[in-house]
Amino acid sequence: MGAFRAAGKAPPSVILVDDILTTGATAAACARALLSAGALEVGLLTAARSLGGAVPARCYNPRGLLPGSVVARETFSR
Repeated sequence: MGAFRAAGKAPPSVILVDDILTTGATAAACARALLSAGALEVGLLTAARSLGGAVPARCYNPRGLLPGSVVARETFSR
């Protein structure tokens, strides 16, 4: 079992909101817990991304956006 678990049945669509995206590991663990609890899709919205390391593997930096901008390339769904 992971570090997170849902307190009950999850709604079909969920959006996680986080202040800063670093590696994406926490968001991925939360998404897995929500999918296990019945969510059909999970999205993520963050206000900022840590510039201390590489862009998380689930994201990419699109050309034309400001440095540090990232877009998710993986969707969590069943």
